[in-house]
Amino acid sequence: MPEPMNASSHHPKVKLTTTLADPVYVAGTCVSGKLEMECRADKGLGIGIMMVELFAIQGIHLSAFSTD
Repeated sequence: MPEPMNASSHHPKVKLTTTLADPVYVAGTCVSGKLEMECRADKGLGIGIMMVELFAIQGIHLSAFSTD
């Protein structure tokens, strides 16, 4: 999917805050949470598309591979 023309991760009149329901998720499970948007425009702001991109990091504890 091509990125929209005005796409930006920062905007001077919009503040986005994301809050996830849990700090850790198991791969393949549903991720849930809340996206809050604060708009500081005097005459309103036209928003056509809003996208959220999530990145995941797999963690491995080295103690799981201990030979003791």
